[in-house]
Amino acid sequence: MKLAAAAARRFVDKPDGRAALVYGPNRAAANDAARAIAAALVRGGDDPYALTKLSEDEIKKDKAALGDALAAQSLLGDVRLVWARIEGAGADDAILAALGDIEGGAALTFLLVEAGDLGGGAKMVKAFEAAKSAAAMAFYDDSEAERGQFARGLLKDEGVTLTREAGEALIDLLPADRGLIRREVEKIAAFAHGRAEPMGLDDLTTLLPDAGYSALDEAVSAATDGRGAAAMEALARIDALSGVSAIKALERKLMRLLEARGHMDRGASPIDAAGKLRPPVFWKERDAFQAQLRAWSTPRILRALDALWAAEIAAKSAQSPQALLAADAFQKVSGLLSAQAP
Repeated sequence: MKLAAAAARRFVDKPDGRAALVYGPNRAAANDAARAIAAALVRGGDDPYALTKLSEDEIKKDKAALGDALAAQSLLGDVRLVWARIEGAGADDAILAALGDIEGGAALTFLLVEAGDLGGGAKMVKAFEAAKSAAAMAFYDDSEAERGQFARGLLKDEGVTLTREAGEALIDLLPADRGLIRREVEKIAAFAHGRAEPMGLDDLTTLLPDAGYSALDEAVSAATDGRGAAAMEALARIDALSGVSAIKALERKLMRLLEARGHMDRGASPIDAAGKLRPPVFWKERDAFQAQLRAWSTPRILRALDALWAAEIAAKSAQSPQALLAADAFQKVSGLLSAQAP
């Protein structure tokens, strides 16, 4: 069965059935879900044979490895978990065969598959969605609000408090990936240990000097400045570029410009329009953002968003060249500033 949103969260907290597939472009969120499922199924870890982890290479090299792991029994009679982590399609045949066996097999064996951005039309996804005793859950890029909630939850768990100014700037300073956010929060918590007063913006910018402005941020800024060549150069510096993530980052920037431009269309100045946004514009980017507001009209922003939404749909389709689609979309957006139409 296919699970999303609240149903997926309930499953992660209390897994049901005998198999689950977690996948999607947001690898950190998929891994968080896999870890939560494993923790719920293998309680306490007293039985060293209750959990078996297999990589795609291990499954490809030993065709019997997955079947043998699923056939093994827990020494204590508890639920047994086999956790397979895959990157491509090399283990598909073995996993699909195992899923077929599980449908009518022993209830004490649970197969957990953690994968990358398979696409909704992939064989693996369709098989898990169709299986009666399995669940498939896709994890996409977090929204800004979701990333903020995640980061603030981690800070709360660490006992770290922030000033209002630091709290408003937090998302601008942290990376988008959940795994990287965890590491940065650990750094913040170590710095804040033993402090009674909340951490301020100066503290955060000292601790996270590079996190607030990545190559992707540079590409987004260049595209919205109309500097297509600079945007391409910045995108080229990103290792293993996720095209969907890049497109959505540019979408978020243009949606912010669209909101602020709406205030300008109603008579606000660029400074006042930018000041109305929540969360506020990162202080290092205020001048550039106001200049972009002057350059982008509402109709022009809407045309740019149309191009990005079309690119995102294409990038999410199976086997699409995401990085190339993203680069093309960034070029189209930057080129709109030189177009004659308003």
